[in-house]
Amino acid sequence: MKNKLKLLLFVPLLSLYSQGLRERIADKKFNKLEFADAALIYEELIKGKNPKMKFYLRAGESFMNIGNYKKAELYYSKAYENQGMTDKDLYNYFQALRYNGKYDKAHEVLGKININEYKNIREAYKKQLDYQAKLKKDSSFKKIIPVNEVNTEESEFSPYVVGNEVYFASSRRNTGLTKRRYGWDNSYFLDVYRGFLEGNQIKNASRVGEGIKTPYHEGPVFITKDNKTMFITRNNYYKKKLKKGSDNEVNLKIFYRTLENDKWSDWKEFPYNSDDYSCGHPTLTDDGKTMYFVSDMPGSIGQTDIWKTNFENGNWTKPENLGQAINSEGRELFPMLFENEVLFFASDGKVGLGGLDIFYAVPGTDAFFEPQNLGYPINTSYDDFGLFAKDMKSGFLSSNRPGGKGKDDIYYFVSEKPIINIGINIIVRDKKSKEALPGADVSLVDESGKVVEKAKTGQYGEVKFSLVPGKKYKVISTKQTYKDAEEALTDAETTGNSKKEIFMEKKQIGLLCIVADADDLKPIEGVSVTITDAFNKNNVLKFVTNKDGDFRHIYEDKKVGDELSLIVKLEKEGYITKVQPVDITIVKEGFILLHEYMNTKMYKAKVGTDIGKIIDLKPIYFDLGKWNIRPDAAVELDKIVQVMKDNPYMVIELGSHTDCRGSAASNLSLSDKRAKSSAAYIVSRGIDKTRIYGKGYGESKLVNSCACEGAQKSTCSEEEHAQNRRTEFRIVKLTK
Repeated sequence: MKNKLKLLLFVPLLSLYSQGLRERIADKKFNKLEFADAALIYEELIKGKNPKMKFYLRAGESFMNIGNYKKAELYYSKAYENQGMTDKDLYNYFQALRYNGKYDKAHEVLGKININEYKNIREAYKKQLDYQAKLKKDSSFKKIIPVNEVNTEESEFSPYVVGNEVYFASSRRNTGLTKRRYGWDNSYFLDVYRGFLEGNQIKNASRVGEGIKTPYHEGPVFITKDNKTMFITRNNYYKKKLKKGSDNEVNLKIFYRTLENDKWSDWKEFPYNSDDYSCGHPTLTDDGKTMYFVSDMPGSIGQTDIWKTNFENGNWTKPENLGQAINSEGRELFPMLFENEVLFFASDGKVGLGGLDIFYAVPGTDAFFEPQNLGYPINTSYDDFGLFAKDMKSGFLSSNRPGGKGKDDIYYFVSEKPIINIGINIIVRDKKSKEALPGADVSLVDESGKVVEKAKTGQYGEVKFSLVPGKKYKVISTKQTYKDAEEALTDAETTGNSKKEIFMEKKQIGLLCIVADADDLKPIEGVSVTITDAFNKNNVLKFVTNKDGDFRHIYEDKKVGDELSLIVKLEKEGYITKVQPVDITIVKEGFILLHEYMNTKMYKAKVGTDIGKIIDLKPIYFDLGKWNIRPDAAVELDKIVQVMKDNPYMVIELGSHTDCRGSAASNLSLSDKRAKSSAAYIVSRGIDKTRIYGKGYGESKLVNSCACEGAQKSTCSEEEHAQNRRTEFRIVKLTK
């Protein structure tokens, strides 16, 4: 109504001037950021003959800036039909359409912008085509209640709760002698107000004096957790002087004061303020050592960005831009920390429902994770900003959504579910040493198998993930030289901020062996195993098999490609002791199955056992008609020597056998000579002569039906006759 009244006053006056003069007046108003007046004049100029494209564009921008989005869309649409819009004009039109809920048309306009401009915004919308449905999915779980006790026809926004007090900024008409208006939208200048919290309402609000009031904008405020330092955003008005920048504009600055002896000190400037750019909207961590604030200082990505500075050695460090993880080519405003680490902020440059949407971001090891939109109805197609969370399910926010009392109103919200995702710290450790593992790749995987987040552990083996409450997740950790670790998160871990330790087992190289009874193949418990390094006889490992008949050993110093040369000894009372050399090349990580490289079956020590079969003895050959020991026969007989040394309680009969060919007498004589010659060789190698004797059997103990004495003719093959030509080493006595 006020704008309509102003228009009625303007029309007769403007009609007295030429169009050229009216245009100059409009341009002057526009350049001085007096958009309320400029909008009305440009609107009148459009009604004249042959209006310029400039009139439509500046009318659109002016109405956009004073919050009349329908008129902004109207005039931008006229310019759009006639083309000639700059990328900035197209972006403003895109925003106006989103304010008015015309998303399809907005995306069409966004596609007309030069590919090198607003690139991140364009790419973000391409990746999330279904964002509207997604952001409105859980709307039934949130209630938005206007705080009408403090809302007026002007603006109230940025509530900040301290105990039972609520501070907020308001442009309501005050009772001071001066009622200065702000040319941007003809509203009154902002003041800081304070009310008292009663349930979800704010009662007894009044303007805060106490050294805060100036003739220009003040607010919002932030008070540190110890209640000893107050920060305020206000116009560049200091010591009763208003300063302008080089562009002739008055910017915003951050000021702060401290409580000393129950009195507030004088205001001091934040050291990175400037006459030529704005700084404002500070929020600090509980210890007061980290500040996040908004600025358009050089180095900004968009129109306004969120920056970070730390208080070190009595000074604030050079501000650091939070980067594209948080900032966009649009506006990021009104940061506020929750639980000392979750960052709430408003943005119109990220995928949202329109205007400013409220987002939150959870910090990771080195930077914030991708911000999440709080969705409808906390966010709408209008400006939603200045959120203060009392807890995970309730708080206050500001909005210019339809149905309110004024330009911006304060609302209370309450939700059945937590409004933000849960943060969880994952700490990756070595399973054996329990030490943290830096450099591990950790993935958060949802129940569909999709990797939701992925990060690399820092110095202390830690990453932080953001979870959606109620969803199922698992964590997969990978690291070179370690086995992959995978664990599901419990319900408790996904419903409250928590920590979870993941233990990773090193990829190891080891020996695993199963010892079994040769007769029934059952595992043998209690077998003493001695493994000697063939290259270093002092390097000896000793084990005893468990009830499963196995033992295992982890090598701390072996890797793929190394070679092992081992002498393995298996011994247990009642069984024949076995000693065998083994050569192994390590081809992969994990356990080397020793029983695949050697025969680990053990034979019971009993009379009648042929130990030649136990050690896989090769045939012992003699020259034709001879009984002297050939070198190849000596190699095999040495194996018997070793077995007898390893089993000193055994008495062996060395029996020599022939096939049926030749006379029985000659076969018996030759075999007996060969048996005794072989036994003598074994004795010569250190075995007591009372423990072994040789006996020839000739062809008297054939193992098949290949007899051929007298008139009996054999039809056996050479292979069948060879079976009868054998040397046996049978146990004939056990001395223990």
